[in-house]
Amino acid sequence: MLSDRIAAKVRGSQDAPPLSMAEKLLLAFCAAALVFVCLAGYTQLDRQGKARAALTQIKAAQLAARAVSAQCYSAGTPFADQSTHDGFAEGIAGQIETLGALPGAVTLLQISEDGYTVEQLLYAEGDMRALYDAETGYTVWRAEQRIRFDRSEGA
Repeated sequence: MLSDRIAAKVRGSQDAPPLSMAEKLLLAFCAAALVFVCLAGYTQLDRQGKARAALTQIKAAQLAARAVSAQCYSAGTPFADQSTHDGFAEGIAGQIETLGALPGAVTLLQISEDGYTVEQLLYAEGDMRALYDAETGYTVWRAEQRIRFDRSEGA
């Protein structure tokens, strides 16, 4: 039996016959499977940790946006500007990122009719994305590029 032979090798017994090719292949396969399972587990835990961090960041961004929005409302200055790339009036995204201590970028997707209540907010950091939606709550996902097509390659 393979386990007896391995135990004899570990103990250093010289009377055990050498492992056959099939037994060596089985051991190599088991070692490779163990390495694969460990790496897959590590990757999954790493992604879960990044997702939890992104969830924390979008919550901080939403709270910071609420605070900056209240400041803008009280001062009578605009909070949102849908003609900009981030959806905020000039300098507002920077204030939110500073107040929330956010390492990523914040984008305003939807604002209420009053112009100061955030309906949807997107947070992006690395390959993680987090969305705040006033109706459905928070969603976190991993953005992964699958296909890239350059306009210059085809027409």
